[in-house]
Amino acid sequence: MMQTARDYCREGRQQPLTREGNEKAKECYERAIKEDGNYLPAYAEYSYVHLRAYQNAWDPDREASLDEAERLADKAVALGNDISKGWHNDFRGRWYRAMVYWNRGDFKTSFQEFAAARALITDPKRIAKDTADLDADMAEAYIYYGDPNKALALIDSAAASDPDHAYWHDWNRARALYMAKRYDDALATIRGMTSPPNDVRLIEAASEAQLGHLDDARRIMGEFNKIEPGWSLQKSADYRYGDSAARDHWLDGLSKAGLT
Repeated sequence: MMQTARDYCREGRQQPLTREGNEKAKECYERAIKEDGNYLPAYAEYSYVHLRAYQNAWDPDREASLDEAERLADKAVALGNDISKGWHNDFRGRWYRAMVYWNRGDFKTSFQEFAAARALITDPKRIAKDTADLDADMAEAYIYYGDPNKALALIDSAAASDPDHAYWHDWNRARALYMAKRYDDALATIRGMTSPPNDVRLIEAASEAQLGHLDDARRIMGEFNKIEPGWSLQKSADYRYGDSAARDHWLDGLSKAGLT
């Protein structure tokens, strides 16, 4: 049986959040677009794959990854604006473009795009889950903006709407709790996760370090480094923040945990 664009997108979403998984996901979304050049979800999700490459410095030219993420998100938005393509008013283009904007440091435009995406969520069968996912994702933007309490309010609202939410809601919760200096709560959230991705170890190590548990913090950071040996304090610092104190707080925990 031949795969459809939808099948390729499903396969792309199933890839692990690793460098290798990201490359495989790229192939899946490229095939989806080749199969159907107007399939909006393929462009939106392919945008996020390039955004992950930017965030994790997985490609040689980090800014080029972000530029490609924006180009693909713009294409998804254009398909959503085109009444003739079958995706009119689909919210995903706006959502994924919102992620690109905050990674560029343009938080004002990002929040506007999130609001525009939220207004387009109308399917009564999916409105609760889709809104919960969008709000939990917008929470990450507020973490980097420097408002962890707003982020936590969004995640709590999302959890109330969708108790069976995806694991990454708790990932964002743990980071928001760290940024709010609630280190024990951050650790409790992480310990309640099943098979969290390697990046969560950064939050765990930084939280342990801020609590003065330096041996535990350095052990956890060592586990992170085995999987991602090229990551550095400078790469963490390269993220855009809306508040320099928030960046300094994050880097302080990572440094205490042994990241160099």
